[in-house]
Amino acid sequence: MTQAFKFQRTFSVSTYDCDFEGRWKPTAFFQVMSESAANHADLLGVGYKAMLEVGYFWVLSRFKVRFLKYPQMGDLVHLKTWPKTIQQKLFYVRDYEFFDQSEEPVALATSAWLVLDANARRLVPPASLPGLKLPSNPEAFALDEPLEKLKMDENGEVKIRQKASYSAIDLVGHVNNTRYIDLICDSVDIAHYQTQEFDSLQINFDKEVRLGEEVEVRETLLQEEPMKLGFVGNNLSRQTRAFEAVVQLRPKLG
Repeated sequence: MTQAFKFQRTFSVSTYDCDFEGRWKPTAFFQVMSESAANHADLLGVGYKAMLEVGYFWVLSRFKVRFLKYPQMGDLVHLKTWPKTIQQKLFYVRDYEFFDQSEEPVALATSAWLVLDANARRLVPPASLPGLKLPSNPEAFALDEPLEKLKMDENGEVKIRQKASYSAIDLVGHVNNTRYIDLICDSVDIAHYQTQEFDSLQINFDKEVRLGEEVEVRETLLQEEPMKLGFVGNNLSRQTRAFEAVVQLRPKLG
């Protein structure tokens, strides 16, 4: 893979993206990755405006990040991202790497994207988009872990119920993917944050949630996995599944 296929940026960790211990929040990782993917897509000629002109838009389908360490307020972080390959004749896969100012790895991630028809809001497979050509780098990976389906129990404790309001809606008219990360983080009992931290998080997005619709987040039971938490998000307004997620915890590393 040549460096021309990589998008890179360096930024400082802002105070508003830190938690009560001054550590970068999981949501901030996802926000930076989503924004960087959009920026890189623009440079590759397949950004939001270019896609919408021909009647399509990108949607994030699956995402997994492994947190190696948590930057602190004011730290410099370097991000690299690139398109990897097409998987299952359906997903456009993109990977990410985060490094600190000493070039030590901070986080590794992989994501799977889909193309939707802007009018019908239906999936358009890559085979139907011969003009959509992205760099292919199947051997270059940041996180070599599959983005498998997450099978979750339908039952579980209700943690949050919330209507999708103005601040949650993005350019394509549905709840932005990073807002679901906030919902998951807020659904984790505060006692966990005292002694534990996220080791990894995978989220699979199912059906969109639009303005005014109500989402319910349930924590599901994962048998014999005391350091692993499962969450499902249900769209109560449409009676559809919005997302599933698994959080792997670990004792705080410091």
